[in-house]
Amino acid sequence: MQKRKHQTEEKLMTTYYKAVDFFDKNKKHVYTALTIAVIAIAGIILMVNKKKANNEIASIEVSKVQQVYNAGNFQQAINGDSLGSSKGLLYIVNEYGSTESGEMAKIMLANSYYNERDFDNAEKYYKEYSGGNKILKVAAAAGLASVMEARNNYADAASQFEKTAEMDKENPFIDQYLFYAAKNYYRANDFDKSKKLFDKLKEDFPKSKFNQESERYRVSIGS
Repeated sequence: MQKRKHQTEEKLMTTYYKAVDFFDKNKKHVYTALTIAVIAIAGIILMVNKKKANNEIASIEVSKVQQVYNAGNFQQAINGDSLGSSKGLLYIVNEYGSTESGEMAKIMLANSYYNERDFDNAEKYYKEYSGGNKILKVAAAAGLASVMEARNNYADAASQFEKTAEMDKENPFIDQYLFYAAKNYYRANDFDKSKKLFDKLKEDFPKSKFNQESERYRVSIGS
């Protein structure tokens, strides 16, 4: 037992001296590695702090635009006002688009372009949304479907609205997306898919306000 203990102690001492010897021979590289690690950690901290600060700035700028956006003054919402008190959604997206508030501004910007019937820019910013908010992800997908519908691409719009309805089971607008999908399939003369979705709407959302209007399409299709 004593012999085994002695052997264990010798192994520990040998390992220790090897480590000390390694450090002496490679201390320059070890110090360099430690310095790089410290710089990297400091860089990450600075980056996180900067992103947080930028998100706060973007949030303030979005709040300045909110009133004119809600009032339907979309051109001013996009470009800001002449006094410079509000810089506009386009500025926010260009400067702070990678922050969560900047990502929200993308959806507002896309909606503004859509309402101004600038469908190319609306499509661009709906597609550029890459934030983590589930409701805004669904809104971006629905926005793309609306752009397709506005361009009379009814089959594509129907398919996109149908996909949107399946993105988030907790979304409060699923019945609306199902209705738009069914309506666009009807416009694309795909009556089988249209009827299937109108039936799904009635079955899954019996109290939906869209059921009354969908009945007109159902009667036209025939059941």
